[in-house]
Amino acid sequence: MQSETPAPAKKKKLHIECLRILCIWLVMFTHSSTSGFSLYLAQQDSPWFPLYLLVPFWVKTAVPIFFMVSGALLLGRDEPVSVIFRKRIWRFVQVLLVFSFINYLFFYAVPECHFSVLRFLSITYTSNMATAYYFLYIYISFLLMLPLWRAMVRNLTNAHYLYLIGLNLFFVGCVPVFSFLLYRGQAEMNGFLNPLLAISEPSFYFIIGYWIENVLPEAWLTKKNLIRLGLLAAAGTVIAAFMTWFYGYTAGALTEAISQRFYDSFLFLNTAFVYCLCRWWFLHHSVSPAWSRRLVFLGGLSFGVMLFEEITRAVTHRLLTQVLLFHFPSFPFIDAVLWITAAFTLGAAMTWGIKKVPYFKKLI
Repeated sequence: MQSETPAPAKKKKLHIECLRILCIWLVMFTHSSTSGFSLYLAQQDSPWFPLYLLVPFWVKTAVPIFFMVSGALLLGRDEPVSVIFRKRIWRFVQVLLVFSFINYLFFYAVPECHFSVLRFLSITYTSNMATAYYFLYIYISFLLMLPLWRAMVRNLTNAHYLYLIGLNLFFVGCVPVFSFLLYRGQAEMNGFLNPLLAISEPSFYFIIGYWIENVLPEAWLTKKNLIRLGLLAAAGTVIAAFMTWFYGYTAGALTEAISQRFYDSFLFLNTAFVYCLCRWWFLHHSVSPAWSRRLVFLGGLSFGVMLFEEITRAVTHRLLTQVLLFHFPSFPFIDAVLWITAAFTLGAAMTWGIKKVPYFKKLI
């Protein structure tokens, strides 16, 4: 009897793989705190302060792009609810439990020489075992809503998407700026007036990711349009950075709490620019088979890198404090970049190793 010819593997979208790799690195850099991400808080007298102040508004694109990629890949599919639960939700529940357990062993059980199932379950249930794991909780929630989001996006037109973007730019971007300029932090708009409460920020980016990937015509992705979008993103970044500095000036000190006030103000513009730029580049540039394989390989490791990132940052932290900052104290930002790159590389190696086990190969 003649055996059936296996179906060809689905070709990976290289811009998606590139975005995955970039986002993982940016997520890890976000968690570098005042060593890199918010270095401006610790270097307020540095001549590089303006540059350090601009950095977070681009690094923060990491998680929104994650959501956009997920929406781009999942919202256009058609699956029964049973398949979503069996194939997707169950997989991510396993990921959450298994890798939370690994982190529990590393950060709690082994250092304290004490293992408690109840404590592990309590920490996993009530909080994130690792900093980046809040994404897993959100993602599981998104998967639970997936049938509804799929039904909704099929009936949205370009006008609807643009209206949604306009709501985001006004209520998330403009209102906080105007509010602070008018009231200096003494009064805020009633949060229940914000219509985006009905969607939430992650869901907004899920939907917009689907739109950019599957609805927005490729013909729109031109150099001229990208330059316009880039200029808007740069303007939004300057406004948000200035408002952050101004808030600190008004309050008498630029603190961690103050610094987070305007991080999301015009984040959509930066996120959309990065996503569209990456998609445009791969549409108009040929990539050799060798580099395509490298991108797909590293993109396939990126999820595991995120799952191990709390551990790899902790393991490589001495590289930052005892080597880089010790020998190159004048370049703290570059030191942080090298540290996170080393942690990323270690995470990729660990993921490559663990994926040799069939269970983990299928899981991540």
